[in-house]
Amino acid sequence: MQQDKENARDQKLFLSLLVLSVIILGIIVGSIWYLNLTNFNYISRSILLIVGIIITLFSLVVVLGIIGILIILQKKKTVSFFYVPIRIVISYLFPLVIYLGKILGFDKLEIKNSFIEVNNQLVKPDRLKVAPEKILMLLPHCIQKADCQYRITNDLDNCRRCGQCQVDDILKLKEKYGFKAVVATGGTLARRKIKEVQPKAIIAVACERDLTSGIQDTYPLPVIGVINIRPEGPCINTLVNIEELEKAINKLL
Repeated sequence: MQQDKENARDQKLFLSLLVLSVIILGIIVGSIWYLNLTNFNYISRSILLIVGIIITLFSLVVVLGIIGILIILQKKKTVSFFYVPIRIVISYLFPLVIYLGKILGFDKLEIKNSFIEVNNQLVKPDRLKVAPEKILMLLPHCIQKADCQYRITNDLDNCRRCGQCQVDDILKLKEKYGFKAVVATGGTLARRKIKEVQPKAIIAVACERDLTSGIQDTYPLPVIGVINIRPEGPCINTLVNIEELEKAINKLL
């Protein structure tokens, strides 16, 4: 119950900005139609008519997407009808949400955190029945100790399991549950690995920036994002909450 309350609080910022974005879109649409019906000559009205129709259709799809997100969060189950509208919201409205949040004084990382939390709640594996071998865990290269001579970028099993970083803990989870895990040094390599493995679900460990772009790129493929811990700053000797990672695995199995 406490966890549900915390999740709801984390989601609130992104959802609020999303609704505010739609209200702004609605005002723009209303203004265009008002101008179209009351002012300008024939040519200008024709241009406005086309612009008005395009933005109106886009806004309607966005509203459907937001309704879909709210229904899935409320009912805790997937609704395939909303896949396309939600994809449009996630892919095209997110930049506007970030910009709007910035104007209102919110921290960009806070908004991305909220987005990742909403996304994680949208992953409802009740109908997925994901086999362990169809789960792909994407890890950042900085999860490994920076001065380790046994690089795991090409092969995670190259780790000597000395326990100085958390790769050993992740390998233990991999052996326990049987999922696939790779280290991705960037978005291009991550996309290539996804294409090779063809997973049914992904657990991605990364910073907020990489997680948000990755989630946007791969939707509707279910992605649970786990934000890394950066005690020494970005991209060096990062950590991950192993308990949270195991919880994500169990959610998919």
